Amino acid sequence: MDRISSLPNEILCHILSFLPIKCDVQTCILSSRWKHLWTSLPCLCFDDSLWFKDKHPGESTQDVLTRFANFVNKVLLFHSADINKFSVHCSEPSIYLTDLPPLKSWVSSAIERNVRDIELSHVYVDVLIELPDNICTCKTLEMLKLKLDFDFKIPTSRICFPSLKCLHVEMYYPHSTCITEKLFTICPVLEDLLIEIHLEDKHSVTNLNISSLTLKRLTLSLEKVLFSNTKHQVMIRAPNLEHLCIYDDTLVSYMVHELYSLTEVHFDIEFDKYFAEDLQEFDPPNIPADRMLQLLKGITNTRFLSLSAGIISALDCAFEDYIPTFPYLTYLKVDIEESGFRLLPIILSSLPNLGAMEIDFLIVGDNLRWTEPQCVPNCLLLHVKKIEICGFEGLKHELELVKYLLKNSEVLDKMIIRSMKGACSKKLFQKLLMFERGSKTCKVEFL
Repeated sequence: MDRISSLPNEILCHILSFLPIKCDVQTCILSSRWKHLWTSLPCLCFDDSLWFKDKHPGESTQDVLTRFANFVNKVLLFHSADINKFSVHCSEPSIYLTDLPPLKSWVSSAIERNVRDIELSHVYVDVLIELPDNICTCKTLEMLKLKLDFDFKIPTSRICFPSLKCLHVEMYYPHSTCITEKLFTICPVLEDLLIEIHLEDKHSVTNLNISSLTLKRLTLSLEKVLFSNTKHQVMIRAPNLEHLCIYDDTLVSYMVHELYSLTEVHFDIEFDKYFAEDLQEFDPPNIPADRMLQLLKGITNTRFLSLSAGIISALDCAFEDYIPTFPYLTYLKVDIEESGFRLLPIILSSLPNLGAMEIDFLIVGDNLRWTEPQCVPNCLLLHVKKIEICGFEGLKHELELVKYLLKNSEVLDKMIIRSMKGACSKKLFQKLLMFERGSKTCKVEFL
């Protein structure tokens, strides 16, 4: 112990950072050398689950939460150094956050100690958490993660979050238009933005406005309740955005502008044309295709594109076949179901410089047919050098597509076929090797 105690405070605090804060405070009983050391910890991470693990016999949930709140208050009262990271995780229903208002004051205390990283989360209980007003003007805050429904006053005449580079938020059924329409437009140096929103039912519309000159990475996840409103809107304007990921099971309306710097795009959008028709979610029925086309038109600068089967299904609702041209795209990853076998040639025709692609067959049954297009896409004739096929089962339509790609990809170097476990035999592999190849240098690997 004497050797450890002789180490500098910075090293001792670093060692303590690997322990729960509850244990850090308990080190004060070791010796006079350790008595006040915990008051200089740069990271304060509180988790009420540790208190519930040590719940006393006969102690109520409210008693445990009160004990937890008293501990946090004591730590903040005696803590004397700047804070690098401040986090609070509440694993129990947050009745104590409504009956007792410590969270707002805790965050305010961390801000007064020049905090750089704040992370707040609690289980969903449909409670709006009010954050302190000074969070907007904190000059040291660089990372903010909020996994709760929150609100705070956004000043109209001052720069907000002057140093914030990373912002992650998760909201359930947001009702504050000030947050969804303003928060993501007022961060002057923001680079990384992650938004998870659980959308409201038919009686509420959420408009999400994302506008930033500095944003480089954006991940957007939209999750709906059953029979959710389809009139939600998302506006994105980010001229320096490089990476864009959208996960959407609602198929909201997108307005995308000035995405000049895109290099990588992932779209995972759930949509079932036949299910939507049965529910009459969209009127007229070509709205899903129009929304997808509007989104695709805004990201034509990207070099990498990943498309889910839901996007292809939505595009199949169009009154006429059209895909915008992606002049710089070199890599395509696409999941295809029934609609994908019809639209794949149309998609490939819009990718003149495609060099590699990955096709993932989803389970669609064995009664589909591959219809060979009249014109071979130019990318197959001139540029595609690698094709990877996943989920291969050896069904007729899959074989026909593989046969077409091998025959018409004239500069192809390699085709990799990954089969479903136990789905394909050695005899089938030998059959694939006999298919005509447009490229003399093409190798086929069967995995």
